[in-house]
Parts: sequence; structure tokens; C-alpha cells
Amino acid sequence: MSLFRAIIRSIPVVLAVLLAAGWLGTFTAFGESVKDLKPSELVRVKVHNMILDPRNNRPVVSLADLDESRAMLIWIGENEARAIYAEMEGVKNFRPLTHDLFENFIQEIDGSIQRIIITHTKDNVYYATLEVKRNKSLIKMDARPSDSIVMALKFNAPIFVSKQLFEEASLSLGEQKEVEEQYGLTVQDLTPELAEYWSFESSEGVLVAGVRRESRAEKDGMEVGDIIVELAGRPVADMNAMRVIMKEGEKTAKAKIFRKQLFLSITLQLQ
Repeated sequence: MSLFRAIIRSIPVVLAVLLAAGWLGTFTAFGESVKDLKPSELVRVKVHNMILDPRNNRPVVSLADLDESRAMLIWIGENEARAIYAEMEGVKNFRPLTHDLFENFIQEIDGSIQRIIITHTKDNVYYATLEVKRNKSLIKMDARPSDSIVMALKFNAPIFVSKQLFEEASLSLGEQKEVEEQYGLTVQDLTPELAEYWSFESSEGVLVAGVRRESRAEKDGMEVGDIIVELAGRPVADMNAMRVIMKEGEKTAKAKIFRKQLFLSITLQLQ
């Protein structure tokens, strides 16, 4: 083995030893470099719920601010979704999995997760910083939000999102609940980023982020990932436009939706 490879392979071990010994002050691990965010630039959030994207069966975690007025969605992997669910339900694994192993290591060196921060997106990928503290030592690690959320739940650590990102990516739960109560949909305004993710060529429309079980929406055939572009023959540019139409009291309405590269027409039983 070359000297270079030996040095590279030893880096994680060296970092662990230095952290355990308390020789590191504030240290930023290798990864995506981001500027430190001030407290005024952060929004504290919590895990609100989890849903499944039927288009690809991919789990989605919803993060809401503490008063549950707004929430943002992040698509995650199955293993991370199971780990988040296990922490939320208090389920313990028979043998330690990857997140359990990291938890055990941190506890063995008398460390803790101080907080996690979901900082930004790049090429439709979310980035986060995981902060591990031991005595006066602090290490900031570039991490996936999904892994970071698991570790935050394990250590009961606060979860933050950059204020700018949260304002851009979140939806109003107040407006969402109003639609849910009437029909059974969880919706959000379509952003350019979401439109690109769903391969939709316009940023005008309303994205269906959730369908309540046994609701009229489910019976009508609505699915997560549907983009509502027309309702009752009128364009639906955003949630406000949709709410206005739904409040008019019509029992049924034709909806034009975009689903899996196709436009479909569905009759909605609104009442």
C-alpha cells in the first residue's frame, strides 16, 4: 500500500481519536463547504410526518416549524425512513445498524449531537451539517439531511433549516389543513424546483403532497405527485386559486391534472 493511501485511510481514525481525546476545538470535516449561519438565519423545525411517493415508492419526510404553520418536504431513502420511523416509535433494533453504531461511538467518547442544520440545496440535492460536541471540542460534518435527522432524534437534538431555504421550500399548513378538511388533500404551491423534479414545464399549479386515507380525494383517484392545473374549467395557478374554487360550494368539479408525463381529467366529488 502506498504512503498516500495509508494516510487517506487513516484520516477517519485520526479524527475519531482527536475528538475522543478532546484535542480538537471547532473542526469542519471534509465535505460541502458552507458559511456559518447566524441564529437569525435559522428556523427550528421538527419531524411532522412521513408519506410515500407513489410514483417511485420513495419515502418523503415533512419538517414543520414549531408552531406547525409551515412545512417542507424532503425525499429520502428507505433505510433512512425506517430509521426515522423507528426513532419516532421508540423501536430498538436487535443488533446495531449504521446509525446505532454512530450513536454508540459518540456515547462511548462522552459526546453528543449538539444540533443539525439543513443548509441549502444544490442540483436538487439537500445538504446538512451535523454538529458533534464533546467537552470543548466541536466537529461540524457535512451530512445528508436524512442521516442527520435520525441522529438528531437519537440525541433529542434540535433540527434547524436555513431561513432562506425554509421560506423557499415550505408550504403553509394552515392553508393545507383547510383543503384537507374539505376534501382530503395535502397540497403545496408548485415551485420551479418542484416543477423540474416532477418534469413539469410550468411553475404554475398545485402539487398534491399527500392524500388522506379513505377520503373523497382517495376515492376519486388522486395520487401524491399529481399537479392540479385546472379545476372547474378555471386555471389553478396556486393554492389560493384552488381554495377560492373549492369554497364556491360545487358538489363536483372536473380537474385537469398532470401525472407521470400525461395530462388527465378527473371528476372530483368535493361535497
